[in-house]
Amino acid sequence: MPLYTFFLEYRGGTYVSQVRARSSPLAIKAWAGKLIELSVPGLGLRAKSDLAEKILHDDPSALDGLKNTWCSSALVRGHLALIHFTQTEG
Repeated sequence: MPLYTFFLEYRGGTYVSQVRARSSPLAIKAWAGKLIELSVPGLGLRAKSDLAEKILHDDPSALDGLKNTWCSSALVRGHLALIHFTQTEG
């Protein structure tokens, strides 16, 4: 099963995590499900839940000129949460 690496940029910090999934749509769902476990200053449980909901209802955009790399974003508590992810294995 492919490995996906996620890069979350939020309020000046970058937070990296990985999930395994059979496809990019399943990867974003798996990542949203594990978001609660990430330690992100300024992003509490309610904000993480809000971000997960927004991400699950958004279609990630494939990045032009790159293979197996996508981007998604959401506003959470007035701050931009920018998520890039790439299939890094498999």
